[in-house]
Amino acid sequence: MICPRCGHSNAAGEEICAHCGNTLWPGGSFVQERRWVSVVFFDLSRFTEYTLKHALEDAWEATHNALQAAASHARLYGGHVDKFFGDGFLAVFGVPRSQESDAQAALEAARAMVASSPLPGRAGVASGLVLRTPLGGGVAGDQTVLGPAVNLAQRLSQAAPPGEVWCDATTVRLVPRALAEPLPPQPLKGFAEPLVPFCYRGMRSEAPDLVGREKELQRLREALVEVQQGAGRRVVVHGPMGVGKSYLARCFVETLPQGVRGVVAPRLTLGVALRHALRQGLQQLLREGLVRLRQLELPEHLQTVLEYSVGLEPHPGLPASELDALLVEAWQRLLARVAQEGPVVVVLDDLHSADPTVLEFTRRPAPPGVLLLLVARQNRWGPAEDLLSLPLGPLSLEETQRLIHQIRPELPPATCLHLAEASGGYPLAVRALSVTATGEPEPIPLYQPRLDGLPRPARVALQAAAVLGPTVPPELVRHLVGEEADLTRLVGEGFLEADEQGQLRFVIPWLREAVLGQVGAGQARGWHQQAARWYQRQGRLAEAAVHLEAAGDVRAAYQAWRLVAQQAWSEGRYAGALLGYLEALRLAEGRVAWQAALEAAEAHLALGRYAEALELAARPLASPELPPTLRQWAWALRLEASLALGQAEPVEALPEEAQEPRFRLALARVRTGAEAEDLLAGLPPGLQGPALLVRARAWLREGRLAEAQRACERYLEEHARNPTECFEARQLLAEALWRQFKPQEALGALVAPHEALPAWFTALYHASRAALLLDLGQLEQAERLLEEAEPLVEGAPAWVVERLGLACLRYFLESGQLEKALRYGEAVLAQAPSPLLHGYLAVAHALAPGRRHGEMLERLLWGLEVEDAEALALAELALGLRRSYEGQDGGPHLRRAARLARKGHNPGLYYHALTVLGLHLYSRSARKALALSRYLLRQTAASGFELHHGYARLLHEHILLLEGRESGLADFEAKTPLARLWRRLLCQELRSEKLRGYGIVGIWLRWWARRLPGPRPFEGVGVEPGQALE
Repeated sequence: MICPRCGHSNAAGEEICAHCGNTLWPGGSFVQERRWVSVVFFDLSRFTEYTLKHALEDAWEATHNALQAAASHARLYGGHVDKFFGDGFLAVFGVPRSQESDAQAALEAARAMVASSPLPGRAGVASGLVLRTPLGGGVAGDQTVLGPAVNLAQRLSQAAPPGEVWCDATTVRLVPRALAEPLPPQPLKGFAEPLVPFCYRGMRSEAPDLVGREKELQRLREALVEVQQGAGRRVVVHGPMGVGKSYLARCFVETLPQGVRGVVAPRLTLGVALRHALRQGLQQLLREGLVRLRQLELPEHLQTVLEYSVGLEPHPGLPASELDALLVEAWQRLLARVAQEGPVVVVLDDLHSADPTVLEFTRRPAPPGVLLLLVARQNRWGPAEDLLSLPLGPLSLEETQRLIHQIRPELPPATCLHLAEASGGYPLAVRALSVTATGEPEPIPLYQPRLDGLPRPARVALQAAAVLGPTVPPELVRHLVGEEADLTRLVGEGFLEADEQGQLRFVIPWLREAVLGQVGAGQARGWHQQAARWYQRQGRLAEAAVHLEAAGDVRAAYQAWRLVAQQAWSEGRYAGALLGYLEALRLAEGRVAWQAALEAAEAHLALGRYAEALELAARPLASPELPPTLRQWAWALRLEASLALGQAEPVEALPEEAQEPRFRLALARVRTGAEAEDLLAGLPPGLQGPALLVRARAWLREGRLAEAQRACERYLEEHARNPTECFEARQLLAEALWRQFKPQEALGALVAPHEALPAWFTALYHASRAALLLDLGQLEQAERLLEEAEPLVEGAPAWVVERLGLACLRYFLESGQLEKALRYGEAVLAQAPSPLLHGYLAVAHALAPGRRHGEMLERLLWGLEVEDAEALALAELALGLRRSYEGQDGGPHLRRAARLARKGHNPGLYYHALTVLGLHLYSRSARKALALSRYLLRQTAASGFELHHGYARLLHEHILLLEGRESGLADFEAKTPLARLWRRLLCQELRSEKLRGYGIVGIWLRWWARRLPGPRPFEGVGVEPGQALE
């Protein structure tokens, strides 16, 4: 295959020209590729004036000589002369392969062109991403580069005065050591805003600054001292890509002491033309150039092999194994001869994937006076006396921040910290910050040289992996690129790594972004389409949808996401279902978006995300073109979500006619009696289960508890369909059982919410269990549940806050924490106003002695004007407590409290009212009080309300003791703090304990204690009902 760059004849199938390193393509054609380059545009100034003063032949000859001389400088610095334009030409640095020093080489080449030009010349230099592409017929010689950097370099050259090199800001940032003077903004043709050019003056000579590698640099210098004393040394600098190995080697070479020569050989990875690389290295090593090779007085066979290795002689006709062995010996002899003139440091870079012959050379001891600095990503050398291993790892966070501050001193500390963490401590990733003015990373120019060291199939595999996502299955990459994709090499050389699931991911920060920058949009779409089909065949629809969208097939992506959602829902993977519905909605267009929004709203409603469901259902309603069926569906979802949130606003604006079944179901929740039943009649089978829950709610409100219980049980047996409904059914079932005086069965009916539901569902579950545990006398377990529920209630509807607040208030009152109950009650009532919270707070103030609390009680009761039987029962209980404490007859209030509690089907409140009534009755009728205590004993024992059974037992024993009868408390186990104190009082064991936390109940117990026969535990205390407890 003939190289279009140098004309060298290469073997068939070669990708790289063995003579000049140019990229070769089958048939001599080129392919399109995106490259980061530095572009030099050189032209002659005042050329028209010159041609008018000279003959045409003389003008041609002078121009030809000037341009050829300038072009030779471009090639000398590693550039590629792209094309000539009359009195100028375009040179590109970074094609076909790039080096990290491309920008610096472009500046130096441009300066040399201008300085040596026999005619007045000028140059413009710009760096950026370009498209290297064939023009015309696409045959060899027709390839060029297109992009803003090309245009900018030409405009800078045209704007520069004769004898100057102007460059752009990006090029200056890529070469930190460049001496560049900023100039006033210049209006340049084709650019909307004036740009600030820089006049290039040369390079700073100061030594490079190392951060975090001071110890390693010192060890290299110690090895050099040994070499200066006549020893031979090999030093292996190894570590992952981008960790700063090559930079450390260059810094070491640039700071060598006088008398020591340093040579940095070009990259020696597989895929790089070895003879071209060796030729460049020897030109640096031999002061007189390659001509010196014939003056080394090597044996003839080694001389021939050495000259062949750098392209000066044809193949010697030896077998490959013999030729390799001779090459190694020849290079050894060469270095030994050169080292006789003084110590030499030779840096061999990128040896992690070098030619086998090069590796064999590096495994032999270094000749005396030679320090071989071997740079690789892995240590491929065994222990030896002359070998030193220097591993490099990422910089520490502090070192990384110092490096960022050195590169971008204007960035604030918080930004430096964020970028330091994002870079992972890799200096190469940090240097990517220096390319742009904004501080956003631009990694392509820094990673591209490392990518160029890979053979084309490996580069294509890496590009496919970058396009397909942050992680990708290796088998998919092979499917797209072919089995020749060398993934083992990409993993071995540190480009990719396998995660815990075996997926491939990029190792170094921003490497993927750099690779993506080299992929064209058309190629990326094609890979995404193939990946989508591959995932579809495997039944992985979510991944297929992602790639369909990336390929531009939005409609197919929408359909795939919808299928993902439906499949995930049917399998109980609700998080995946929500994602599917939301992604489908994002992609839906036109009228399809209405259906997508309502499906997403339905899913959110079923998972207790009521605010999101409300918002999603509102979207289609904004369109006047929404069909009536969809409009009623949307209203149904809004109505149910608003009811769940405790918001009644949407209910007021409902349409009058209900035809759509989903809307009829929702509307039945806000209708009563026959009207609600009419709406529920004839619903399709899929809505029969939710209809049972609508009836259960209504029957609970009406006191038809057994029917509500059966409806919930039937739903759970036959229709359980989504997490929210199942949780609600169990909550309703537990409430129905509790109101039927079955607390233990109610506790068994409760089941923890599905993990897909919001956290506040767990708070509600804990609150419900805690309330039942209080009735069962298990205060410690209730306390733990309430503590767990408190942080989970954030973002919950107000009615959930109310439920938790009621349970907490009850716990504080039962456990003797009256002051905390008052503080908490005030706070929670302000957060979630409700009649029941109002009533419980009134009871707390009624229990608290003192005029202030009496006044507060009056204000609370004045504001409690409701028809709720339970709230009214609490109000009557509070009045009964307060009136009795104040020496008035609280009996009527306590009796009304018991009747209202019974009417409201609240067993706990009913038992509390009767217990307090029993205490109140004794002073008026011991017989009635004793009969009431016996009634309470029977009822609480039969119903399993352990808390109230304990109070009933204590009330009964207290009355017996007051009547002078024998007590039966020996076998009584008190389950609450109040019960324990009461029992000790009755057993005359209470002496100095305070009962302040129980308010007036404590006062009553003290007063009653003085009336017990035997010792007076509170003799002299002088506290009577009606007096404030100080």
